[in-house]
Amino acid sequence: MTMQIDALLNQLQGRPSKLIFVSTSGATTENTFDDLHRDTVTLVDHLRKLGVRPGHRVGILGPNSYAWMQWDLALIELGCISVAFIEQGSDSIEQLIDRYGLHLIAVAADCVTSPALTLPCVVDMSSSVFPDDKRALTHATPEHSPDTHSLVFSSGTTGRIKGLIISRSGTEKLVNLYADAFGIDPGERFLTFLPFFNYQQRMTYYFCLHHGIDFVSTPYTQLFGALPAQKPTFIIAPPLFYESVQNIAQTLGGTGDSAVASRLSAMLGGRIRYLVTGMAPIKKQTLEFFWKCGLPLYEAFGITEAGMVAWNKPGRVKAGTVGTPAEPRSVSLTEEGEVIVTRDALLSLGYFEASDEDTRATFVAPGSVATGDIANFDDDGFLTIVGRKKDAIISRSGEKFHPEPIEALIQRDPRVKVAVVTSYDGVPGTTAIIAIANSSDADGKRQISHQIDEINGGLPAYQQVKEILFTQQEFSIDNGLRTKNLKLDRRAIHAAFRSTASGSPR
Repeated sequence: MTMQIDALLNQLQGRPSKLIFVSTSGATTENTFDDLHRDTVTLVDHLRKLGVRPGHRVGILGPNSYAWMQWDLALIELGCISVAFIEQGSDSIEQLIDRYGLHLIAVAADCVTSPALTLPCVVDMSSSVFPDDKRALTHATPEHSPDTHSLVFSSGTTGRIKGLIISRSGTEKLVNLYADAFGIDPGERFLTFLPFFNYQQRMTYYFCLHHGIDFVSTPYTQLFGALPAQKPTFIIAPPLFYESVQNIAQTLGGTGDSAVASRLSAMLGGRIRYLVTGMAPIKKQTLEFFWKCGLPLYEAFGITEAGMVAWNKPGRVKAGTVGTPAEPRSVSLTEEGEVIVTRDALLSLGYFEASDEDTRATFVAPGSVATGDIANFDDDGFLTIVGRKKDAIISRSGEKFHPEPIEALIQRDPRVKVAVVTSYDGVPGTTAIIAIANSSDADGKRQISHQIDEINGGLPAYQQVKEILFTQQEFSIDNGLRTKNLKLDRRAIHAAFRSTASGSPR
């Protein structure tokens, strides 16, 4: 049975499947799908009394929670357009309301200041009863395409926040394609630690709600306790998660392949059927490690504008590629090699907030999106990503090349946690910024440098690494070197180490 967004709420009635939310303290709350149906129907009634009507824009601001999911489903039922905020940022709640034409906004109480909660159109999303003074604003309803489902924000890989109009039909297409590719087994359970404002997470819980699959949400701080406790059967996560799990499994006590494989399985709960990664390149040795341990780890590729573009899937896998197109004949390449996705239902209908340059570069024709990624197809139809178009480095002599293949070679050394290849004015060739566990390990650094000499031997002079900057610094969200979705922020990394670049060859 194919998934339809408007039918989701009614499907939940009477279903015993579980929704489990882990708090930052490690406490868990558990509800059934039937509970979610009942509580959402009650919320829909309350929102109607507040004056919420079809077509209204309603904001949601807060961390993952049962209430967040309730609001999302209630707005679908009411025919409203949800606006999923990443965070409040520098804008006040009043500014958000005005800037995005909101009729109402649901917030987690600890995400906003107390005065904001006194505004009539601002409600605490966890409340079951609203005060008498709460009401939706009565300003004009913005015009939307009939296919509009939600407004979301994404920084992508550019670092600039963009606002995307999410399509109902595009969402339904992708959820159904995923079910066809990966299937559903009895007793399935999904676990996520990524935020619901990331639209991929919402699509995944739509998938779970439709198919009756248990759903677990945990903050990252509680992830390694939640995994063995909740025993998921599949996980979708960025490479950093899998690389971290690999490091832990290999460094804990016990030796031998079978001991490491058993430890890895136990860390993940012992019931994993498959794993999916995307959002950024993954180290080849990490992919090989999971497969060697008997845990299928499938690499995929997608962008919010188009949805999932390509994936490896059961029965069709080639390591080092991002798989074959998720929808046959939907992917083509320009002469330059840029990936173009063409579908009758893209995930995004366009931007509601972005530069004209971004719009022209991305939505290149009706039904077609340029991903900004350079790639190639092999003879078997598998797609390999070379790098981001905007991350290409232009040498002083004018040659253009992508840093990602060089980074992949450097990261084959297990001592290298992260490698970012960039170019600084005044430094010949390229500079490799390398994060290692111990920056005082002189012998380790000498060996990495020697391996880079060997890598340089296979590169043209303008691509060769002429300077290495070793750091013990973590590349994290907290220090701004990763995005909210755990991708490396190349611009921020380039800027952070600019003053360290000496201009002298090593």
